[in-house]
Amino acid sequence: MRYELYETEKAEKNRKKLEKKDAHIKDNIKKVYERLSQDPYSGTMFLTGTFRGKRKIRFMGKKLRITFAICEECRRLGHKGFNNCVDCEHIPDNAVKIFGVFFRGVIDLWKDVKTMDALLFPL
Repeated sequence: MRYELYETEKAEKNRKKLEKKDAHIKDNIKKVYERLSQDPYSGTMFLTGTFRGKRKIRFMGKKLRITFAICEECRRLGHKGFNNCVDCEHIPDNAVKIFGVFFRGVIDLWKDVKTMDALLFPL
């Protein structure tokens, strides 16, 4: 099954900022997005605690992170409240919602992931 990708406004802004820095980063993000659209469960880690309901994938030597939720999993496990997706009803089950794209250790972006609005932008 193929998954549709959606980004929050903050994730889109962060991704574009990173892509401007380096073409190599842009290529890697594109590859990871393609991988997530094919099988978002493979090679990803389910998060707990403050980030319960989300998953992460690490790439570029584990330097970059993408945090996301798989909509079918979120609904099945009852994690809607953790992810605060205001447009949940308008997104199909076969979708991945991307919350953040950032370098490891950038704490401010993690804070944004917790408090961001849930505006969606289909890719």
